[in-house]
Amino acid sequence: MPYVLPRRAGRATREISVDQGGEVALEYMAPTITLARGALGAPGEQKSAGYSAVMILNVVAVLVVLGICAALAFA
Repeated sequence: MPYVLPRRAGRATREISVDQGGEVALEYMAPTITLARGALGAPGEQKSAGYSAVMILNVVAVLVVLGICAALAFA
């Protein structure tokens, strides 16, 4: 995936063996966090790297904002 910094992020590799004349369907999933590795494999089985960490940080940020709003409302 092209990014400004770093220039290339989300690299993924997978070794597979395919019979001559055979075909393989692969799916690439970009990472949620830029510096994480991408995922490459069978379609529908890929997870975005870093997704859980980003969601946890979002929940914490929302709770902090709600806490500040509540503190200001009761001050």
